[in-house]
Amino acid sequence: MQVLRLHDPGRRPASWTEIIQPRQFAAFAKNLDTGAPSDGDGRPFPDATHVACFIFDSLDEAQTFCEDAVARTPAVRFEIFDAAGRANPPLMTIVDPSRRGTVEHDASVLRRRRIIAWALIVCAIPTLVFAYFLRDGGHQIFAGFVGLNLLVAAGRLLWFNLAVRETERVRQDRIAAATGGTKRTS
Repeated sequence: MQVLRLHDPGRRPASWTEIIQPRQFAAFAKNLDTGAPSDGDGRPFPDATHVACFIFDSLDEAQTFCEDAVARTPAVRFEIFDAAGRANPPLMTIVDPSRRGTVEHDASVLRRRRIIAWALIVCAIPTLVFAYFLRDGGHQIFAGFVGLNLLVAAGRLLWFNLAVRETERVRQDRIAAATGGTKRTS
């Protein structure tokens, strides 16, 4: 493991992205509560010039380090990237098990979104039927407006879940490619 400042004007090359090798991985720590970049123990950096990342030679090494750090300091979150850096979404996001709900692709978050979407659809159907049979123009328009908006909101939630699942599939493929096809984790 190597700790590198993201930008060090006294170093050649100055940027960490020019130092990392194609088969290496970078881990970035941030405080879960504030979102501020932090060191491996969750302490914020004094200023932006001191922000650093951890460079690893293997994904397993990076994952093990991050899981150990999160076990020591539950308020820290690690994102592991391949050599392309932050150009792509992280390969892995490591958080304390008690804070798993903060990860976007967590199964419970997807399930909750799906349940809410179907509840909105169930509420929209009788609202639209009610709007259809109403004879008062003003109330009919309002009920129809509410029913259609419930359907649109449900559709957006379901579409968002679909996008998250596709992003997760691409992430799994990137992990497999980065590790030579030997590792497929969540």
